[in-house]
Amino acid sequence: MNQVITQHGWGLDQSFWDSYKVEFQKNGWHWQNNERGYFSRSVNQSKWVKKNFNSQIKMVLCHSLGFHLIQGNLLDEASHVVFINSFNNFLPSSKKRNLIYRSLKRMEKKIISFEAEEILKEFIYRSFLPNNMNINFQNMFYKNLKGLNNNLLLKDFKKLYTDTNSLKNIGKNCNVIVINSKKDLILDQDSSNNFIELLNKKLSKKPTVIELSNQGHCLTNLNFYQIIKRIIDNKYEK
Repeated sequence: MNQVITQHGWGLDQSFWDSYKVEFQKNGWHWQNNERGYFSRSVNQSKWVKKNFNSQIKMVLCHSLGFHLIQGNLLDEASHVVFINSFNNFLPSSKKRNLIYRSLKRMEKKIISFEAEEILKEFIYRSFLPNNMNINFQNMFYKNLKGLNNNLLLKDFKKLYTDTNSLKNIGKNCNVIVINSKKDLILDQDSSNNFIELLNKKLSKKPTVIELSNQGHCLTNLNFYQIIKRIIDNKYEK
C-alpha cells in the first residue's frame, strides 16, 4: 500500500489538497492530511501506517511553508518527498532580501492588529495567479475566514524569516521531487534556486526538478497524480 501524507502551507488548510488526492485514492494510495488549525478545524498530525512493505512508497507532499511545519520524523521515514514551491529560507540572498523583509514586517503588523482576514484574502488571490482560484477551494476558504486563529497565523508567519534549518530532517537517500512554478508571485525565484542548491549538496541523488510554466504559487487545473507517476516511473518529459 503506497501512502501519502500532506502538509499545507501558511494561511491554508487541508482542503487545499482536495483536488490533488482524487486520482491518488482512485489508484489505491492511502492518503492522510496534516492540519495546522488556522481556521475552525482541529489540529491533526498524521502518522505512517505501520503495516507497510519496504518496496512500497511513503510520500510526503509539502507546499510552501509546509516544509517547516511538518513533523521531522515523517520526513525521516519518507521514501519520497515532493516540494511544491517550497524553500529553506524564504528570504532570498539577493538585493531583494531587504525589500521582501520589510514587506513581511508590514504584513506582520497587520496580523498583530487583527487584520489577518484582509492579508489572507490578498495572499490567496495572488497565490493562484496567473490562474483563477478553484471555485470549490474558494468557497471553503471564505467560509473558513470566520474562524481564524490569529495567534497561530502570527507565530507561523514569523517562520518565514526565522526558520532556515528544516533541511536537517531529510535523509540523504530520500527521493526528492521539486515542483517550481515559473509565475509564482509569492516565492522569489532566488529562494527557489537556493533551495535546490542545498538539496543537491544534501542528497546522494540529485532531486528531480519540474518547472511549470503557467502555474502560480498554488497549483490548479493540473493532474498532479500523472506528473508524480511519470517521475516515479522515470517517464516524465519536460
